[in-house]
Amino acid sequence: MKTTDEVILTIESALELEKGSLSMDTSMGSIEQWDSLGHLSILSSLDILFDGLIAPIANISKAQSVNEILDILIENKLIEK
Repeated sequence: MKTTDEVILTIESALELEKGSLSMDTSMGSIEQWDSLGHLSILSSLDILFDGLIAPIANISKAQSVNEILDILIENKLIEK
């Protein structure tokens, strides 16, 4: 099972940010790189990380913060708290 840290590192990588740039409170719009294209990059990178299990999760595309993404992954039993 993947970890919260792996998810955050994947999001940072998708947005081309330095390691440690994101926190649980980081949200779309709070950093320049997290625009609509950055959001697609996050979703694509997470889908790769989770071997295609992200695409079927309808509400993940509406998640607008690191915390929301993590909550959705926990709800779908892809990561643990």
